[in-house]
Amino acid sequence: MGEKKSETSGQFGIYAFGKDILIYSLGNGLLLLFGFIQVFIIPKYLTVEGYGYWQLFILYSTYVGILHVGFIDGILVRWAGKELARVDDEIRTAFRFLILEQVVIIVPVALLLYFLIRPPLQWLWLMVLAYAFIMNLATFFMFTAQAVRKFGLLTAINVGRGLTFLIIIILLFITGYLSYYYVVIAYLIAFMLALFTFAFWFRKYLWGEKPATTQLWACGKENISIGIFVLLGNFAAVLFLAIDRLMVSSFFTIEQFAVYAFATAIVITIYMFVRAVSEVFFPYLSRAVSQLQNRAYQIGKLAIILVWAAILAGYFPLARLIEYYLPHYIASLPIMQILLCTVGFGSLIQILHVNYYKAYRMQRQYFRWGLAALALSSVLSVLAIKVWGTLESVAIAVSISFAIWYTVNELSLRPMVGKSHRSGIYITAICSYVAAFWLSLILCKNVLVQTGFYLCLFFFISWLFFRHQVKDLLPVLYNFRKIRILQQ
Repeated sequence: MGEKKSETSGQFGIYAFGKDILIYSLGNGLLLLFGFIQVFIIPKYLTVEGYGYWQLFILYSTYVGILHVGFIDGILVRWAGKELARVDDEIRTAFRFLILEQVVIIVPVALLLYFLIRPPLQWLWLMVLAYAFIMNLATFFMFTAQAVRKFGLLTAINVGRGLTFLIIIILLFITGYLSYYYVVIAYLIAFMLALFTFAFWFRKYLWGEKPATTQLWACGKENISIGIFVLLGNFAAVLFLAIDRLMVSSFFTIEQFAVYAFATAIVITIYMFVRAVSEVFFPYLSRAVSQLQNRAYQIGKLAIILVWAAILAGYFPLARLIEYYLPHYIASLPIMQILLCTVGFGSLIQILHVNYYKAYRMQRQYFRWGLAALALSSVLSVLAIKVWGTLESVAIAVSISFAIWYTVNELSLRPMVGKSHRSGIYITAICSYVAAFWLSLILCKNVLVQTGFYLCLFFFISWLFFRHQVKDLLPVLYNFRKIRILQQ
């Protein structure tokens, strides 16, 4: 009863939030494990060229969300934090509109690409469009489950999808059919099974009287008008995260693209946790009063920076594993070193900035700054390629763009989250962690010495900058434990 009361009175619901974070993070931990296994199977047994085409499919598939033109984002913003009983009447109408919308958009695009593009990219793009249809319908259910806080369901289906894909990959390896064609098909099968599972769980909300055309149109218009700028902002962010790979795929060979894509594949697995926290965070943020939203912002920023800095220590043993097991991807290590340093800024943007822009209905501003960041990253990437012409220079250009985008977002959100006198300290701390990481790489050669040296610097920097703020986290952890005991 206490938790229900706190939620309805505009409290943040720390126990429920912590519980959902734990469940969803455990699920994403399994997905992270599955992802690492895939990363060390697929590039090992595909040719470098085949791995390059597989990564091209992954790259192109990140853009398929644009095809729902903001409808699903509007659903998430409108339904976030509500109970399922309050939105169950809308689910059937919304889902039917989405199916109709996807057919109207995807079929003409597929026909156009079939006649305009030659193999092997022709087949690749058609598979991307097939994935678009499956993924956008599955995303509707994912966002619905996320909005009404059904994170147990979301976790179970995500883990099942990841496990299905991994099992098919292992079977392909055992039977000798591991090629990028079959890997793409296995990816589609895994998402299709996830879609069917979602549809089965929500089945009682999907069947019933057929909605009138005017009702479908009203549903689509309302949600698209709300979600279009969230979509555009998210699309700019997706392009921002992928612009380096787009540039590399355009200006370098498919083998060089494979090397760069391997480094980004490792970094993207870390973002699985970032995405998990972000997805759980938004529904609870939407329910909280503004004072608690501001408090959550400051505590969240500290926690994200500390977790990211601690994760950097994992690079040193990972690098030795790659050198031993995947020697033809050793050239990816310098790129990975640079890109890992962007995860701190990327995590703050994805978990805090994106969610606070949505919570305060600042979709247009989110889109504008995301578009500006994309333009900046594009210009810097092209300059890096033209002037230096190396893969490492492209990664450095992305890092600079991340830092600038983070700074602009911080300044833009100040009126909502409050001006903090420690903003400069956060930037200084992030730079200090990056410097410690690179010092460990330069000064130490043995993996144990590198890890130990970095961890010593990590604890020193954390004590130097955050010793007082860490104390602020203790009451939060105490209250979380107290609420958990009361719930039991």
